[in-house]
Amino acid sequence: MKNLIFLLLLFIPCIGFTANNQNIALVSVSSAYNEQDVPLITTALELKGYSVTLKYLNQVVSDFGYVNMDDERANALYSAMKDPSVDIIWFVRGGAGALNLLPQLKSKVSELQNVKPKTIVGFSDVTAIHGFVNKYLKWRSVHGVVASLNEDTYKLKSEKGTNSSDINKLEPIPSINEILNDGVTYNNVLPLNKEASKQKVKGELIGGNLTLVKATIDTEFQPDFKNKILFIEDVGDSFRHLDRDLHHLLMMKSFKNIKAVIFGQFYSVDPTDAERLIYKTVIQSFAESLNKPVYYFPFSGHGMKNKPLVLGGEISLDCQTKSNYCSAKNR
Repeated sequence: MKNLIFLLLLFIPCIGFTANNQNIALVSVSSAYNEQDVPLITTALELKGYSVTLKYLNQVVSDFGYVNMDDERANALYSAMKDPSVDIIWFVRGGAGALNLLPQLKSKVSELQNVKPKTIVGFSDVTAIHGFVNKYLKWRSVHGVVASLNEDTYKLKSEKGTNSSDINKLEPIPSINEILNDGVTYNNVLPLNKEASKQKVKGELIGGNLTLVKATIDTEFQPDFKNKILFIEDVGDSFRHLDRDLHHLLMMKSFKNIKAVIFGQFYSVDPTDAERLIYKTVIQSFAESLNKPVYYFPFSGHGMKNKPLVLGGEISLDCQTKSNYCSAKNR
């Protein structure tokens, strides 16, 4: 009997979640997702060595096309954030609706400050959640692919003939452990003004999707820009809308103390040369007006690639080389 008990104790840790910070809770707090994709998403993550729970997915599509009512979505996310067995909260998709949850999450800050930190992973509408955990909980988070849009899931969908989007189809599911422990390094960051090209810059990286950053302005959820390095990306807005939004930033008093700005991708997923050029021209005009370092890294965002970045972590940018590009180290 003692031998049997010993064997059972050896076996039990192998069941369910792993013990190496690879335990994912799939969560969705934005627009409705295709429920038929969930088994493929789960398979893609498991093939990367992750363990996945679906217990926080509860889709009952609301009148506005969100995954569920605001309180249901907030409660699902809150429960996942409290779960001690969860290491990573990976969002199924973006869309819209995450901003609505911030007041309810704020009401739970005191409880959340005492739970095991989780790593939030996603982009686009997930920016609202990144901003919350970075500002109020001091958790680092990963701005990167959502679970339904990445190279690994794309390949599995293609085999089933169910693909509908090229967004991030060339960006594989990353190792979150490697990103948090070792950081990421990119050597193809383009300086856009003399302030960027002649100095090293280091600071906390914040931001994400420009639409969501804008939506928090003049609210308690607005980022603290002072001495921060802001990353922004977006899709779907015309170059004129982008020009207007960037002028708005330049006029904001609270933006005066920003340390630097990094631009991700703003053009469509499969742009023409003319489209790429006009968006870069708008960004270049902003860079020449800011008098702070401005950089261009169109490999993060709604394109075919979406290189991960650690929000709430430190980023250092070094342009003091003979190359036309700068290096960025972020962790």
